[in-house]
Amino acid sequence: MRTTPPPPFRKRSPRFLIPALVFATTLTVLARDWHVTGTGDDANDGKTPATALRTLQKAADSVAPGDTVLLGDGIYTNTDTASGSAVVTMRTSGTPDAWITWKTAPGADAVIRPFGWSGVQVEASYQILDGLKVIGANDSITLLEATTDGVITEKDGKKYSGNPRFNSNGIFINGRRLPADAKPHHIIVRNCEVAKCPGGGITAIEADYVTIEDCRVYENAWFMRYGGSGITFLNNWAYDDEPGYHVVIQRNFVWNNKTLVPWININKLSDGNGILLDVTDGQSGATNPNADAPVAANPTGDTATATAATPTPTPADRPQRPEWKGRALIANNLSAYNGGSGIHTFRTKHVDIINNTTYWNGGVVGYQELFPNRSEDVVILNNIIVPRPGGKVTSNNRNTNVRWDYNIYPVEQDVFVGENDIVADVQFLEVDVDPTRGDFRLANGSKALGSGTDELPQATDILGNKRPGAAGRDRGAFQQ
Repeated sequence: MRTTPPPPFRKRSPRFLIPALVFATTLTVLARDWHVTGTGDDANDGKTPATALRTLQKAADSVAPGDTVLLGDGIYTNTDTASGSAVVTMRTSGTPDAWITWKTAPGADAVIRPFGWSGVQVEASYQILDGLKVIGANDSITLLEATTDGVITEKDGKKYSGNPRFNSNGIFINGRRLPADAKPHHIIVRNCEVAKCPGGGITAIEADYVTIEDCRVYENAWFMRYGGSGITFLNNWAYDDEPGYHVVIQRNFVWNNKTLVPWININKLSDGNGILLDVTDGQSGATNPNADAPVAANPTGDTATATAATPTPTPADRPQRPEWKGRALIANNLSAYNGGSGIHTFRTKHVDIINNTTYWNGGVVGYQELFPNRSEDVVILNNIIVPRPGGKVTSNNRNTNVRWDYNIYPVEQDVFVGENDIVADVQFLEVDVDPTRGDFRLANGSKALGSGTDELPQATDILGNKRPGAAGRDRGAFQQ
């Protein structure tokens, strides 16, 4: 084992800044900080750490555009387990020039521990979640009790949607309960740690303009009955048709997310992917992401490949989901040891998958390492793709217009073959089941060094190091 510490997990500065001086001046006068601590009191004014609030929900009910909520030392949890329950549900939106920010106070140890359906539930727009820690209850759950609960369809004569104890999501951006003109959009989740949630890790359903960056997402989705994953986007709901990236998933460490309880819709194990973009095509009816079992349409008309477990009431006049024409970027992520695939697109259009490293995924459901499925206009460049022993690099099921090149993998495959692909041992410095403890940088002599393409160039790597280096642009998530 290496005795020197791994490269630092770098915090990053907000990308969206208020450009106009007039707005900055206004915000200086109107915006305020709200303080919340484990020893606070909701009867306080929340203006200082000494007069902090106790609950995140009190802060959520008090904020205005431009405000910042600072989480101090403490454990934040909830006892409500009703449908839609969460430690905090954000319903007040910011504005394009005055985002609402939620962040851990400097030096504080703040932990959100969900016992309802979610830890953080976002039903608003123009939100920044920065440095939050959401740790679920996986360590207290046995597979036997979760599996037993997972097969129940009716209890006390009523339809049973499961016990949230086995289905709690970490961060859930949830547009399903909202009208068509009020879906969440413009949300940044950065520097967050989301782990050990029995439901999905970070999930966005019916949302648009969402960025997930510099996060650690691990050991989620183990016990849920809804086929979840580490990072999931489902049924993107178009805010507009402007060109450019509407979804950005970059510089994240994602590992050991998996499903151990069968997905109730098909009574089979499914999903447990590291990163999944799921169903943006606007059609209804499908198979599950590996196309190995039929799925009945749920009342919304979409397949229930949802990571978020909360049952959703569906109005009879539910509007048709608009076609999502935005583009998604999946770049500079390390996705390893997940039960499903490392990176996966299903019925999704317009995706760039650039400079990622995937390693030994698919150990539960046998999915391939990195692959598009029934997708269109997908660009896959500069990736390191290392399947587990006996696993496969990729697959191709009813895809159109896939650009695949400059990828490196250690075993021959003939599904997608780029002219500049390399088949060789990648040579990492040190592999570890915890990627943040190991070192997935490239050893001297690796053929992935300096051999990538500048097409769709990324400015930095997973640690924020500048790309390209002196020797050129490396393949994979790390630039030497």
